[in-house]
Amino acid sequence: MKNKKILIVDNEQDINLSLEIFLEANGFEVDTFDDPVIALEHFKKGVYDLLILDILMPKMHGFELYREIRKIDSQVKICFLTAGEMNYGAYGDIFAQNKFIRKPIQNRDLVKQINDVISNSVNLSYQ
Repeated sequence: MKNKKILIVDNEQDINLSLEIFLEANGFEVDTFDDPVIALEHFKKGVYDLLILDILMPKMHGFELYREIRKIDSQVKICFLTAGEMNYGAYGDIFAQNKFIRKPIQNRDLVKQINDVISNSVNLSYQ
């Protein structure tokens, strides 16, 4: 059985590195980008089981990246990772269809949530 592959896009390199180390130690394959524009340029349909996107990033925030990725791959599972307050605003459709993970999160809880999303055993719109 192949390892599940995750793409993490967060402008904070220390978060990318810590998530990459932890998730790889738990059996996932992980690619990270700290620039959402570059992540989008390298994204290919069918490569990843899950994308974890930070919301507040320079150049392109996570919701914009989400919409651009959906143009390429409408099936890939996406979670948002955020420490900020979540405001539905113009992005209510995204809130209704996706999983949000609040920072900070315990490592064991993160692995459980990732496995739940990948296995489709949860409704994605809970926190």
